[in-house]
Amino acid sequence: QNPREKEDPIPRQANAALQAKEESIQSLLQATSAAREKETEEILSSETKRITSEVQFEYQQQLQNEMAAMKEKYMKELEEHANVMKGLQEKLGVLESRLEVSRNYESGSKRAHKISAAALALANKLEVGETAAVEIAALKGAAGDEGVIASAVKMIPKSADAGVPTVTNLQAAFDKTYAIGRQAAMVPEGRSGLEGQLLGMIFAKLSVPPSPDSVPTSEEEGNVADGILSLARKYVQLGDLEKAVDQLNKLKGQAAYVVQDWKVQASDRISTERALKVIKLECALLNKDLVNSGS
Repeated sequence: QNPREKEDPIPRQANAALQAKEESIQSLLQATSAAREKETEEILSSETKRITSEVQFEYQQQLQNEMAAMKEKYMKELEEHANVMKGLQEKLGVLESRLEVSRNYESGSKRAHKISAAALALANKLEVGETAAVEIAALKGAAGDEGVIASAVKMIPKSADAGVPTVTNLQAAFDKTYAIGRQAAMVPEGRSGLEGQLLGMIFAKLSVPPSPDSVPTSEEEGNVADGILSLARKYVQLGDLEKAVDQLNKLKGQAAYVVQDWKVQASDRISTERALKVIKLECALLNKDLVNSGS
């Protein structure tokens, strides 16, 4: 046997051991490399998550801040817009109020002028005793069915359609009424026929009318009816128709009968004057209120 053949197993064993050692080292290196790679990946993943989380948090904070700023800006703009709208609404309300006042003033002005014109036309007719049917209808139409003027128009007697005698007319007419009234007052009691009428005429001419300052209050003092007529005549001359009518209302019998027509006409004039006074006053107040509302 060759001696070199005897030495071969040793190197082979050494080589095998070295090979095994190298393989072990390679395996360890691979394991170590894999472990480091895994650790690196874990660190990288962890850092990535951390950085991502921080970035997301920072972005969310920034986004929230920007959203809050935008919201605050929007609310401020909304509030300013609301204030502007409120101011515009207030101005619109003022303008609408002024427009309503203007419309009311214009409407009231037209109505006031229409009523005043109709009232003036009616007064012109009634004050001179002319027919006033058209003017009464015109004032009724202008004033309507309600109110002070409408009520005053209703006070005007129906005779106003044909004309109500004036105070001057009534004063002139009372002279005849007074004379006839005295004759009737002088008729002896119980003698109302033709003879009595003649006696009344004679006694009226022969007797002196009592003074209105000292009229008889009883038949013992004198003819009471004659005294009433004298007092009524005084009031008629003074233009105080109301007191004259009050006196004539005290008459009785034939004397009351003969003065009845004049008394009715005087009463119509009294009612007419009262109605005119109310109408004129109400027209003055209407125009005054209109001027005050327009100033």
